[in-house]
Amino acid sequence: MAPVATEVYDVSLLPKEPISINGKGLDTKAPVQVGVHPVGDRDGHQAMAERVLAVIKTILLTKLPGAHDKWDEGAPTFIATIQKFIEKGEVVKMCLPAFPWKSANKVEKVLGVLPDKAEEVALARLNGICESIGQFYLPGAELLIISDGLVYNDLLTVSDRQTWAYGEALRDMAVEKGFKHIQFSRLRDLVHLPHLPEVLDEVTYVANATNFRRALMNQFGDPNFDATREIAEKEDTRMTYQGYSRNLGHDLRFIFSRSESRSGKQYKRDVKYLSKQMIIRGDAFARATKKYCPDHLRLSIHQSTGQHKVSVSLLPTDGMYTTPWHCCVAILTDGSIISKPKIEFEFDPRFDLIYENGRPSYFREKEGNDMDQEELDEELE
Repeated sequence: MAPVATEVYDVSLLPKEPISINGKGLDTKAPVQVGVHPVGDRDGHQAMAERVLAVIKTILLTKLPGAHDKWDEGAPTFIATIQKFIEKGEVVKMCLPAFPWKSANKVEKVLGVLPDKAEEVALARLNGICESIGQFYLPGAELLIISDGLVYNDLLTVSDRQTWAYGEALRDMAVEKGFKHIQFSRLRDLVHLPHLPEVLDEVTYVANATNFRRALMNQFGDPNFDATREIAEKEDTRMTYQGYSRNLGHDLRFIFSRSESRSGKQYKRDVKYLSKQMIIRGDAFARATKKYCPDHLRLSIHQSTGQHKVSVSLLPTDGMYTTPWHCCVAILTDGSIISKPKIEFEFDPRFDLIYENGRPSYFREKEGNDMDQEELDEELE
């Protein structure tokens, strides 16, 4: 039985030219500047904003069983945010705190420390959303990715150098692949730290990494923030905490390994402690992001009710592996994509590991594969 996938990965199929609206339908030959309506045309602005949000909604994160769906409560706020750009005829701006570094678990989850095909698929997906918006709203849309790598990396024993290398390679990938609707920002852009060079290199970045984290907490941390209470009382925070705990439980199992001095129960307590520390830092980072991007539409990779933020899936999957730094991708023979931890592909005889630029990048389903599930189970025994 072939693996189940949900989307065909072929960026070349994305339209290259904007499509405009002339009031009678789509017209690719007579572009009209949509979004710059008469000042009093609020109905037109709102309709356009709703259409923009409908495009973004196509990549919403699938909600976990039992989670409340409050999208209908949040949508009016999201539409109002988008509408402000449309009323001025401006580019619709979105921001997404994400793309920190590759998982610390290189044994089971990811192929290395640098971006690979999984990140390429994710960036193509996000850039494609912006291109789709540009087909009917000529000012278009852009997405600002704010790397949160330095916010948390020390908690997961990911080095500052690896965080830098991942971010630089991601930027190079966006340029190389022509993802022109995506921009990048770092923690240094959100906090005030005097006497920094205008452009950071690896050495100045690493030398100031601890200072950036300290500045974040000093400038945006809330001394009255109670992580335990927030987790108990706010569903969005609770789902984020549960996601952190689940990922950290896998990420750190070969680093803080269980032993005579660290039982399974102690390991779980350690994971919960680190997850709460991430919640505390995440609250400060959210405040900094809000100040830095006060008017942007806020996207998120975390589960939420949909009332306060737009939670999106970076990979074309309905499964649990929706972020490229926690898994690998495989391209099936029909061109569609699936995502799983590295180890699951490595032990599946239907897939080959593919290298790009001398590094392992993704898995590819073998041509002519007709192995059914029973045969696969026998092969894996």
